[in-house]
Amino acid sequence: MIFNIDFSLMLLSDAQSAFLNKESVHKEVKATLSQKTTLSCEVADTKTEVKWYKDGKLLTSSKTIHTESKGNSRQLVIDSVEKKDAGEYICEAGTEKLAFKMQVTGKGAFLKQ
Repeated sequence: MIFNIDFSLMLLSDAQSAFLNKESVHKEVKATLSQKTTLSCEVADTKTEVKWYKDGKLLTSSKTIHTESKGNSRQLVIDSVEKKDAGEYICEAGTEKLAFKMQVTGKGAFLKQ
């Protein structure tokens, strides 16, 4: 007796990305000193939880930084950008990651040498 097993549904679901519209995400972000800025990514499943990292370190909510989840949107909100906020940010969903590079502009954003 020979059995034919159809794994196509399993393969399709495994191949589905955790993120939607990866190509349209603004990965180069210019933030203005003392202003609010938001990094956003869109997840495929509304139940997906993400973790945010800055320069490789896991971020947690503070007085100036918090996360928001609305439908498929996941956001990292910085209420008042400081010089130290410049760097690389990662939005991680499971094993997938989206990287953002933030530059801070505005008076006092760059140190004179």
